[in-house]
Amino acid sequence: MSLYQYLKSLKLAVALLVYLTITGTLASFIPQGLDPVYYTSHYPKIVATLIMETQFYRFFTSILFLGPSILFFINLTLCTVDRFRKELKKKRGPKRFGPDILHFGLILLTIGAIVTFSSRKEGYVELAIGDKVELPDGKLLKLVDFRYLTYPDGRPQDWISTVQVSEGQKTIIEKAEIRVNHPLTVGRLKLYQVSHKVTMEILLEDSAGKTIHLTQGDRISRGTTSLFFMAMEEKSAFTRPRVVLHTSGPAGTRVIRAEKGDQVLDLSVKDIRPMDITGLEAVTDPGTEIVFVAFLIVLVGLTVTFAQRVKTLSK
Repeated sequence: MSLYQYLKSLKLAVALLVYLTITGTLASFIPQGLDPVYYTSHYPKIVATLIMETQFYRFFTSILFLGPSILFFINLTLCTVDRFRKELKKKRGPKRFGPDILHFGLILLTIGAIVTFSSRKEGYVELAIGDKVELPDGKLLKLVDFRYLTYPDGRPQDWISTVQVSEGQKTIIEKAEIRVNHPLTVGRLKLYQVSHKVTMEILLEDSAGKTIHLTQGDRISRGTTSLFFMAMEEKSAFTRPRVVLHTSGPAGTRVIRAEKGDQVLDLSVKDIRPMDITGLEAVTDPGTEIVFVAFLIVLVGLTVTFAQRVKTLSK
């Protein structure tokens, strides 16, 4: 068998279709692109290891999907062109173009997958309650609330970010939830809940009563002196939480360990508390419209094929 005959063979088409159907169905049950901790906490160890090692957590952008998809595209294109040419040359009996329409829809569906792979854009941002971020189209996203739900045994159950979207002075979305596997669509942008972490926050108060929020890794200036939040000090169950701060200025550098109520430079430590940080992923996928049109064409092809078959049987 020549390479051309092999590439357009029905056996190859069936094998690829079965593979893509099975693996695609399995991948649809596995949340895609999340933090590894999600898989290790939601699946048995051996299953989580398989998901990570086979890259099933990002299946639709992996070679496991793209390689067979491209091969299926070649097979389908050759079959469609070959069959369409034969139908045009047929001199007896009705010409049946239903399967050709169906095949064209499947080809377009494959193109949509390739466009998604080549043009899909993703961005990641971490937000605390009250934080705002500008979206690519100029809209403003604000995190209004965040909830971290767990099962009775402590395993993660869900992460829920409540956001507000505005454009200029106008609020477009007052409140909307973004949950794992339940993204929020804003124009051509989809926002996914992908991660969560807890960091520590210091609330500092100046002599005028103004509160300054400082998270680990933040730096502020007080006159000519710089104050940097280095880390939390390890503590036992019997000690109060303390932070490690670093100051630098004309008088030199110094490491300070402070707890609630202490004085640091001209500021007093009002509180030390944990703070939830949500991780959101923004995705634009220009292949979505192509896939939608492809499904419509596939439906038309199936309808025409079915109608032609019924007409033949009724004669």
